[in-house]
Amino acid sequence: MSEVKLLVTEKQINSLISSTKEYLPYESCFLLLGNIVDLEYRVSVLKNMENIANSEYSFIMDPDQIIKVYQWASNNELEVIGVYHSHLDGARPSSTDVIFMQINELIWLIYEVSSSKFKAFILENETLKEVEIKISKA
Repeated sequence: MSEVKLLVTEKQINSLISSTKEYLPYESCFLLLGNIVDLEYRVSVLKNMENIANSEYSFIMDPDQIIKVYQWASNNELEVIGVYHSHLDGARPSSTDVIFMQINELIWLIYEVSSSKFKAFILENETLKEVEIKISKA
């Protein structure tokens, strides 16, 4: 059995880090758009989302902005394949994240600011699984 993988580029990773640092001390959030081929979640576009919670410990994406991103993705033959957000400390999903993961069965990419580390997770059959992140140069 193959495992789920998240494929991102170095440029996308650097963009996430840069945007996250600019938004500190608040959590940064993005939707990850792309396509799923077999078990590979291939990120093509990052959509920076407003965190209307303006919080260091949580994020809430603007519902109107979410709808617009889903429409844009559909019009461009892409899917929303993941949710990205930052944590000041800790790269595991919080209990609140896990609740939202049950609603949004996507990959959740988390950047831990304190250690500069990324981790990705997916909830499968109510089991939290870490997802391999493959970073390419292109």
